[in-house]
Amino acid sequence: MSKSAKHQMLAGEPFLAGDPDLIAHAGRTRAAVNKFNNADYDDPNRMEILRAILGKAPNEFWVESPFYVEYGEMVEIGERTFINRNCSIMDNHFVRIGSETLIAPNVQILTAGHPIHAHERCVYPYPDEPERMNFVNKAAPVTIGDQCWIGAGAIIVPGVTIGDRTTIGAGAVVTKDIPSDCVAVGSPARVIKEL
Repeated sequence: MSKSAKHQMLAGEPFLAGDPDLIAHAGRTRAAVNKFNNADYDDPNRMEILRAILGKAPNEFWVESPFYVEYGEMVEIGERTFINRNCSIMDNHFVRIGSETLIAPNVQILTAGHPIHAHERCVYPYPDEPERMNFVNKAAPVTIGDQCWIGAGAIIVPGVTIGDRTTIGAGAVVTKDIPSDCVAVGSPARVIKEL
């Protein structure tokens, strides 16, 4: 029995982004996210809409809209975490965000990427539609610890872990693990201060 694209995705194996089941799942999630993004700010059910999308969402957390997520079910958010507007989470693998963490506007949390060689990422797997291209993806989880602050416009790439109580500067590109209790800035992000 062959593995599904979702199983390949969560196993960290190459998978086709255009898999019909993954596209259908993402479409359902986008519809629900649109409902959240279009809800009145003071709608008492607003956070319930989002809680139904996410894999784990606590009693107390807040997300500003607009907010974007690929599938939702692989995202886990800790208690009293705040996510500011225009956050994009590409959850092709698990994204775990700790408690009391602050995420500034325009942060991107990415769990998927592509092979660097074009001939490995652009494939034509449809014999009946030879002009139709698909893309090979590979995913790895992202973990953000408790009481972190992720600055505006930061980008966190697949496979990264950020330790507890760490601050990531605005505009940083986090390409490798960052330990607990420090400040990291730049592209690629590097530790400039221990706390």
